[in-house]
Amino acid sequence: MPVLDFDVCANGQDYFLAPGRYRVEADEARALLVENSRFKDSATREQIWDGFERYMGRFFILDEHFSDVLQGESLVHSVWLGGSFVSSRVDPRNADVTVFVNDAAATAIKGKPRAGWMTRAFTRVHTEREYLLSALEVRYRPVRSVFDLDELEHTELEYLRQRGAWDDWWQRCRPAGAKDAPTLESAAPRRGYLEVSL
Repeated sequence: MPVLDFDVCANGQDYFLAPGRYRVEADEARALLVENSRFKDSATREQIWDGFERYMGRFFILDEHFSDVLQGESLVHSVWLGGSFVSSRVDPRNADVTVFVNDAAATAIKGKPRAGWMTRAFTRVHTEREYLLSALEVRYRPVRSVFDLDELEHTELEYLRQRGAWDDWWQRCRPAGAKDAPTLESAAPRRGYLEVSL
C-alpha cells in the first residue's frame, strides 16, 4: 500500500490526498486521520472518530442480532470517508461517510423488531448530533456485468449511478472560501478519499 499523506493543495488552504480512492484498514485510517502528528492539537478529530466507531458499531450489533436471518452476510458492504475529515484541516466539523448497505441483508431484516435503527441511520440531524457524521446511504447490489447496461434491472442501474456519483463527488474540491452550489469549474478530480475495510 502506498504511504498516504496530505500533499495536494487543491484549494489554496487545505491539503488533500492525491485524487483517487484508497482502500485502507480501519487502524490505518485512524493513524492517518486522528493520530497523525499534524493533528496533535485537534479538538475534534478524536471525537469524530469515536462517533464513526460508535455508528459502525450499531450496524455490527444488528449483524450479530440477526445472524440467523443474515446467514453470514453483513449489513454494510463497504464505507467511504471523504470531506474535510480526509484533509489537512486540523478541526473539521464532522466526517462525511458513504455507507454501502447490503441491499439483500437490509431487506431481509426490514420490519423486524430491533431493525428500526436502520430508518434513523441516515437521518442527517440524527447522525450529525449523535455521531458527528454526515452519513449517506447507497444500497449495494452485486452486478454481474456492466457491458450491457440496457439489460440491467432498475435497482442495479441505480446502484451504479449512486456509486459513480459519490466517487465523483468525494474527489471534487470547492475553491477556497466557496460555500455556494457546485460549479463545472470545480468538477474535475482534485483530491482523494478512503474506502475503509471493516
